[in-house]
Amino acid sequence: MNIARTQNSTYQFSLLKESLRNKVIGIFCCFLIIMPLSAQKSKPKEPNHKLVFNIKDCKDDQMLLAIHFRDKLMLKDSAKNNGKCTFIFERDEKYDEGLYSLVSDKKVRIMDFMMDGTQNFTYNIDTTGNVNNYSVSGSPENEEMLRFQQKTVESQKLMREWGDKRKSFDEEEKKDSAEYYLELMKNKHEEMEKFISDLIEKNPTHLFSKFQKSFREIEIPDPPVFDDGSIDSLFQTIYYRTHYWDNFDLSDRRYLFLPSYEPKLNTYFKKILWYHDSDTINKYMDMMLEKTYSDSLMYRFLLEYLTVEFDNSKIIGHDAVLVHLTKNNQLAGKCPWIDEDYFKKIKMRIEDLEPMLIGTKSVELILPDTAQDDKKGWYSSYNMPKKYRILWFYDHTCSHCQKESKELKAVYDSLENIGKLNFDVYAVNRTDDIEKWKKYIRDGGYTWLNLGGAKGNVDWKEVYHITTNPQFYIINQDKIIILNKDIPKDMIPQFLEEYEKKEAEKIRLKNKRQ
Repeated sequence: MNIARTQNSTYQFSLLKESLRNKVIGIFCCFLIIMPLSAQKSKPKEPNHKLVFNIKDCKDDQMLLAIHFRDKLMLKDSAKNNGKCTFIFERDEKYDEGLYSLVSDKKVRIMDFMMDGTQNFTYNIDTTGNVNNYSVSGSPENEEMLRFQQKTVESQKLMREWGDKRKSFDEEEKKDSAEYYLELMKNKHEEMEKFISDLIEKNPTHLFSKFQKSFREIEIPDPPVFDDGSIDSLFQTIYYRTHYWDNFDLSDRRYLFLPSYEPKLNTYFKKILWYHDSDTINKYMDMMLEKTYSDSLMYRFLLEYLTVEFDNSKIIGHDAVLVHLTKNNQLAGKCPWIDEDYFKKIKMRIEDLEPMLIGTKSVELILPDTAQDDKKGWYSSYNMPKKYRILWFYDHTCSHCQKESKELKAVYDSLENIGKLNFDVYAVNRTDDIEKWKKYIRDGGYTWLNLGGAKGNVDWKEVYHITTNPQFYIINQDKIIILNKDIPKDMIPQFLEEYEKKEAEKIRLKNKRQ
């Protein structure tokens, strides 16, 4: 494209428009002169969206409109008292749909309502908070919500009365009377459940119906029975994780502005999935993200929520979740809102994390011992007799390293003394002061393999990302990293025991399903 030619054409077109505009203005001015004065007055355009709240006996000068987002209320608009206890919110731009609260200028929540798609309705309320005195017109969704609120208030009143009577009869040991009121309460509960079910079924696309449905627990079927008569003990757990979101429409951004979404999200990831292995978390995380992808706002919210949670997590294995998440989303070109600088930063971060994840093969180290001889005394991290090996990176001048080394030695010695030592220590010192390093080893009685110095088959500080001291890895007999975070040293035996149990269970389940 020729930019100069385009600019010149645009300039000529602008001149033409200006010429025509001057002619039109002249004609229009003449037309105004001969028209009657009354015809010159035009009716002001009505706003596209108008919310009217008539609040009987209201003394407030102003009302605030706030939307529910996460665990907060976000201010969206304000309206003045017109002198007749009426507050009118009106504008051309549409409000985000969701659950809103009407809040007084004294920060008192007056009522909740649904911002529907039409956004033209009138609410008549009072200052007593009694929903039986309320009415609404112009919004079927809010009419539905108000019916629910009125039904709920009525049911709660009866349930309290019956509950008090039941308790009283229990104390008087009048069993038949107590059971009578218990039956009334059960029937009222079932009636309310049916009312909600009918409401959801009648208007499934209404946001309030979706809101109510989001609180419902999914029904979990009985587990299948194997040929030997045993049941699949994991079936119901897996079913629950898989169908957890069945009562949510994850492609509907309006859920972002409902108070049921994020608590459900926290339960799913921070309780149900939080302590599972990274492969399990990744599976359900991907499944959920895929369901939100058709709505850019839902997708972005969920992706950023997951990124923050797993980036800040201290749980072993969650770095693998972060790597998987980022590689398959931010780094896969699915996030147009990310700028180039941020993209480069997260790419570098993932490139640092990925080689050291649990389940990846460790990088072999071949390093010299304290003799620092070029021809002998070099040892491989792969060639060690015990079932497990600990890579222990430290600096002998570091006080924290000294403390941690003593704790590691205590565990090492105690297991060795009872004949249960199942790991070797491949200890790599960071400093270059060889004589002080040797003295540190002698004084501390560290009989494990002591290596270090500036030489080696690789730059071990770069390969294992040794930016702070001490750092700690556990490698299995297949040279695979099974732990890449520091843990209390007295927990090492328990960690290895649990690891072996999990590996044995994986093999057992795999054989059973075959």
